[in-house]
Amino acid sequence: MSVEPNKPIVLVFLAAGVQGSAVVRAALARGFSVRALVRDKSRISGIPLPDVEWIEADLDSVDAMRAASAGIRHAVLQVPTGPADAMVKHARNAAVALCNAELQSMVLKLASASRPVPCTEPSFVGNSRVEGTLRDAGLAFATVRPTMYLDNLLKPSALREIIQEGVFAPPIPASQRIAWTSADDCARAAITLLERGATGDFRIAGMQSMDGAELAASIQAGLGLPVRYRAQPIEAFERDVDSAMGVGMGARIGSKFRYFASYPEEADAILAQPFKPYPELQGFEPFLVQRWVRMNRQSFLQNPSGTIDTATHGRCSP
Repeated sequence: MSVEPNKPIVLVFLAAGVQGSAVVRAALARGFSVRALVRDKSRISGIPLPDVEWIEADLDSVDAMRAASAGIRHAVLQVPTGPADAMVKHARNAAVALCNAELQSMVLKLASASRPVPCTEPSFVGNSRVEGTLRDAGLAFATVRPTMYLDNLLKPSALREIIQEGVFAPPIPASQRIAWTSADDCARAAITLLERGATGDFRIAGMQSMDGAELAASIQAGLGLPVRYRAQPIEAFERDVDSAMGVGMGARIGSKFRYFASYPEEADAILAQPFKPYPELQGFEPFLVQRWVRMNRQSFLQNPSGTIDTATHGRCSP
């Protein structure tokens, strides 16, 4: 599918994932055409979207990044979370390409907080180094970072537990207050900042700071089904992730939850505070948890699958 030449084009990195596909939808809703960068076109399913040009390219290749960035004035960059050195390499390759693209606005979407060394959480250090890499390249950008995604409720394993057992069991204590956000809220914020040419750091949180019982009550109200919160031991979570994604992945993903358990004041700083308005985001308001659940009720009740459908996943309707 080719893009409409009279519309502004935004380059969206990692566009096939849950976060990236939300950015694609948000950009289209605001009148952009989208150049959607994916590592593997086979991950794309569903009805083709108008005004979206899908490009298969890898962040490991500077030449591929240059080709994808040609003629681009707006970009939403995401890099895969992983070892910090790999994240920096991907950010540097993107920066080399984007520096030659005469950008007018750019948003960096991160998966969570940024912390410099000696922080013991690798993903937070990786985020900090990515931001530093882009700044060192001379790029001006807005950073969007979430608290914790409600979209975790829609993962196949979580869906099965919620629907079949009436349980949501993340590896975090029920006492931990979290201002849950969503991929769609973060995407809407990113496109708003892109339109306005904003720079700076923007923490996208939910309007409500909830403990586990309050979250479960909102999920239950939205679904009309009984739901309770049960904290899963981190060790069990890591074993489940290893079984699903391969040995070693559990420790990598679980390290963030171990960090929160070891540093509760950091967990509160990163997760607990509700959304605070920014002048650059005037008019933006996150969805309440209960409303988000209702908007995604079909995704909760349909058969869980591991495929990503960019035409339907996370689509919001009141």
